[in-house]
Amino acid sequence: MAARHPAQLMAGIHALDALIGQAAEQPEHTYTFLFCDLLTDAVLAELPLQDVSYGYELNGIGAMRAFVPLNNETFPLDPINATTGGRTAVYVDRDGSILWGGIVWTRDPAKGGMQIQAAEFLSYYQHRYITQTLSTLLENVTANPALVPDGRRLYSDQKSLLWSLFRWSSIAAGGGIRIDINPLAGTGHGVSRVATYFGYERQELFALMKQLASADDGFDFGIEVGWNPVVNNVPPSRFRKAVSWYPRRGRAAADSGLVFSKGGPAANIVAYNWPEDYTAVADQVWAVGDGDGEARLIAGAADLDMLAAGWPLLESVQRYEGVTELATLQGHANADVNARSVADVAPWFDVLADGDPALGGYSVGDEATFTISDDPRFPDGLEAQLRIVSMDVNASKRPEIVRLTCVGV
Repeated sequence: MAARHPAQLMAGIHALDALIGQAAEQPEHTYTFLFCDLLTDAVLAELPLQDVSYGYELNGIGAMRAFVPLNNETFPLDPINATTGGRTAVYVDRDGSILWGGIVWTRDPAKGGMQIQAAEFLSYYQHRYITQTLSTLLENVTANPALVPDGRRLYSDQKSLLWSLFRWSSIAAGGGIRIDINPLAGTGHGVSRVATYFGYERQELFALMKQLASADDGFDFGIEVGWNPVVNNVPPSRFRKAVSWYPRRGRAAADSGLVFSKGGPAANIVAYNWPEDYTAVADQVWAVGDGDGEARLIAGAADLDMLAAGWPLLESVQRYEGVTELATLQGHANADVNARSVADVAPWFDVLADGDPALGGYSVGDEATFTISDDPRFPDGLEAQLRIVSMDVNASKRPEIVRLTCVGV
């Protein structure tokens, strides 16, 4: 490797000094952790947690991990009953704003306490299944043709269809976990879908929601949490809102103005990695829907440009239970081949939570400009516009660090 010019070395040293200076100036934040009953949202306890991290995923389920000390300070708070898995909600409040909410699912004994792990509220729908046939087609629900929730017929607009799945899940005893679905009501996305979910197939609700969102011309979705406004001296309460974004969540790089840099005077990237995975690349995708034997519904899509450019034939098969319409299945195939025609490049960047931009100024779905300089892998530097698809906040580390995982735009 060629020797580095002294000017390059000095620039790197100055950038490092600036980053260290930023880290030293990071403010302290006040975190509060509320544990509540999942069904009623009644507060069970406010517990002091240690080694806390929490995260978000675009159209996915972010996790929270923490250590609960068991000692004379926490015993009066009844931490065992306040952290029971599967029926307890937990909220992460940072400086008076709820940034994360989810459900406790696991506890593991550890020296001096226990480790807990929670997942965002969408994880509840990984534990719910379609037990009655639901369909947008009237002929499939003739026994009860009324629209959900009175009947089994689903609204056809994809946004309304998502509302229908949430609404149907809340009908059963114990099935309502206080998710406000009003943001999904009203004007739809203008994209109609044909879908039938047969009760005998016992399909997972979250998987169906994700499948719906990932179709060609789909959408992004999630559950937002926060504090309701305090009025008339009523004790503060929290909200859980199901929301969708069409055609996508977040801002384009030109609109967000977000810039994260490694090297240079405005450096705010502490560490990064840029892995590449070609194992899922495909230039021919087969989408398989419902049906038996030779009558099974199949749609295909190919990336002819890749084949013409000299790529070998690389195939992938994706299965979509409950899809009975060829047009819907073709939409899935088109979306899949577009997603798989490039390598899985998901670089991550550790950035200062209180740098510029600061935590709260960006979210999953946003695009940002990432610049890398003074790195042997990119001798001429690198500037790329990437979309943030997951965020993980290390709340216990000083300075506070946010890991951003991204994909190409």
